[in-house]
Amino acid sequence: MLLFLTVFVASYLYHGLGITVGYHRILAHRALRVPRWLEYFIVSGGYLCFEGSPIAWVATHRVHHKSTDKPGDPHSPIDGFWHSFAGWLFAPEYKTPKEQFPVVVPDLLRDPVYRLLDPSNPKTQWLICLANCIVFRLAILLLLGPAALLANVLAAGTIFIAAFLVNSVCHLPAHGYRNFETADQSRNVWWVGLLACGEGWHNNHHALPQSARHGLSWREPDISWYAIVLMKALGLAKDIRLPAKKKAEFALAQKADGGMAHAAETVAALEKLADLDPRLTPDAV
Repeated sequence: MLLFLTVFVASYLYHGLGITVGYHRILAHRALRVPRWLEYFIVSGGYLCFEGSPIAWVATHRVHHKSTDKPGDPHSPIDGFWHSFAGWLFAPEYKTPKEQFPVVVPDLLRDPVYRLLDPSNPKTQWLICLANCIVFRLAILLLLGPAALLANVLAAGTIFIAAFLVNSVCHLPAHGYRNFETADQSRNVWWVGLLACGEGWHNNHHALPQSARHGLSWREPDISWYAIVLMKALGLAKDIRLPAKKKAEFALAQKADGGMAHAAETVAALEKLADLDPRLTPDAV
């Protein structure tokens, strides 16, 4: 049982942070910088959770931010809940053609490792990812046994589904609350925030897309942010982007379901963040 729990927790963090810190905050939004070897290691956690090519993932995500909950958004509930959850992978309404990748993801195309994981044929890309995922889990089975394999599969499966919940549930007006009056339907949903290592504070993220921190108060725990703080303490993370102080005033536009007390708390948290790293950041990728 101890082995199972240890591998489950380690796998959850490895795969979860691989998606949330690696694919999302480092690659998609450039919210922080880490040494290249560490970047590859973190991103590998997401890749081995069957997230596929980092180039294609980041291209899709940047297009999502450009057209959130509008025509052109690859995975919005305006096209139906199932579509936003997983249907967009199988029957996409909008797809970024590879010809546009030099415009959307020029930074990733300059990296030979990410190019290697993104062959011209999308089916080949997924087969390469699947093969690597199978080899990785065979190694776990051979080295640690079936209990460890089961723990890893359960952890990876849970965080894989949690990422889909961010795209879907966190854009449904019936769920969660909003700290910021953004032009989209993004919501902060506490249970998705817990499952998805801090990604469920999605309204905060859409209001401040290049912020390395999504949970803006103690009521919004953000495991990914805690990992970034640890890396900074170890001297491994730098150029960490945080909200500019002027952004705090927008929290006061919060709807009544969150309450003014929580709005004031969010403002205080933003001001504290600004004191730690006061530099201004763009509002969109």
